[in-house]
Amino acid sequence: MKFNFKSTGYKIDDKKFKLTSQQKQSLKSVPIGIKTPLQFGEKNVRLFEMHYNPVDQIKDNLKNLLQTNAGERLGRHNYGASLSALLFERVSLNQEFETVATKQILDQVKRYIPILQIDNVNYSVDKKVLNDTTSLAKITIMIDFSVPRLQLTNQKTEIVLYVGG
Repeated sequence: MKFNFKSTGYKIDDKKFKLTSQQKQSLKSVPIGIKTPLQFGEKNVRLFEMHYNPVDQIKDNLKNLLQTNAGERLGRHNYGASLSALLFERVSLNQEFETVATKQILDQVKRYIPILQIDNVNYSVDKKVLNDTTSLAKITIMIDFSVPRLQLTNQKTEIVLYVGG
């Protein structure tokens, strides 16, 4: 019995697999995810603005995770670091606020964005001006992180939360 393997496939160096410069350029501009807050795309090319860089998408995902409270996302009731809810307990937690907030951040990142490695979390508090009804207390959370799989280090993102009252 004789076998003919000519129709079983193509070699990787076949001209069929060579990309033109236009095809290579289009591969570089493949969107990864939607930018938030949502914005309409320009020139009717895409419905919404998109991320093309993995680092930008990861930062956007991290911000969304940290600014979401548990129970806000449909279908994922545990999603979110619940930092806004924790802010109202800040007075009763006193010195433990940063410890509890950091634990919540680390737990949620480990669960929902496991490729991230949180290196450092810093808090900066701007207190409310007394007798000024328009001012709010502001807490800025600076997060230093790295993504070992992408060999990215020294990445930073900032979350700003406001506390009224």
